[in-house]
Amino acid sequence: MTDKENDIFIWERFRQGNREALAELFCKYFSELFKYGCKFTDDTEVIKDTMQELFLDLWHQKAPPPVSSIKAYLIKAMKYKLLKVIEKAKKINSIDGQLNLNFEISHEAFIITDEEGKRKVSQLIAALEKLPNRQREIIYLKYYLNLSYEEICDIMQIQYQVARNQISQAIKTLKQIVGGGILIWIYYSLTGEF
Repeated sequence: MTDKENDIFIWERFRQGNREALAELFCKYFSELFKYGCKFTDDTEVIKDTMQELFLDLWHQKAPPPVSSIKAYLIKAMKYKLLKVIEKAKKINSIDGQLNLNFEISHEAFIITDEEGKRKVSQLIAALEKLPNRQREIIYLKYYLNLSYEEICDIMQIQYQVARNQISQAIKTLKQIVGGGILIWIYYSLTGEF
């Protein structure tokens, strides 16, 4: 059984009234949801409160919907709950009805031990900071959280081709800034597929 299939099995148990199943999902995704929340705000208490509120809302839901990707569903729900909280607290500015987010990808996203690796990661982080926020977020979702294009589209509420174009443009920009060799090295370092 794949991880995704296992998640769906757990979700179905939750939908049938097994509340321990929801606790399993909370434990499984706490770290990823927390790290994702940190991309939008450094207020860890707000992030934790939002996560608890998300799972409490699920707990009280009378008929949870069937879901094809639990990870994407939780990330999307977390994102929109967190953005509502941040907007209410006026911690970010709103421009033309769009939230002006500063989506950050930090060194902690990469586990690199040698000095050459650290130098390459620093170059990549500096290059990522030059990308627009939406491109940074989509890179994070695709390559750090390993989400499919369909899941990314659902989370970001964009069309499939837009997601592919954003990734393509981001990678093209990163290659121009740091060179393709570093990107390949980083990809293999993250995935372990040497």
